[in-house]
Amino acid sequence: MENPKITQVHHVNPEELTKSISTAVEKILAPLKDSFQPQKPTEWITRKQVGERLSISLVTVDDWTHRNILTAYRISNKKRYKIHEVENSLTKIIY
Repeated sequence: MENPKITQVHHVNPEELTKSISTAVEKILAPLKDSFQPQKPTEWITRKQVGERLSISLVTVDDWTHRNILTAYRISNKKRYKIHEVENSLTKIIY
């Protein structure tokens, strides 16, 4: 069995020790705080909702899915689409 290591701190009250540790941890985490972006959960929509958003029929939604214009995910016997992928599938037309 490994011997436990014990550190003793003298002449410091618990509040000062807590404040000192908190300050040190905040300094270490400050650079990460600026670069950290929380990840948004994936939003799923149905075929009908895709059709409504793009103003197209369900037949066109299925056609575009078969032609790999849209990416569908199967959950049991239902198809679902990621909102951001549907929006990214749209391309800009320049005249």
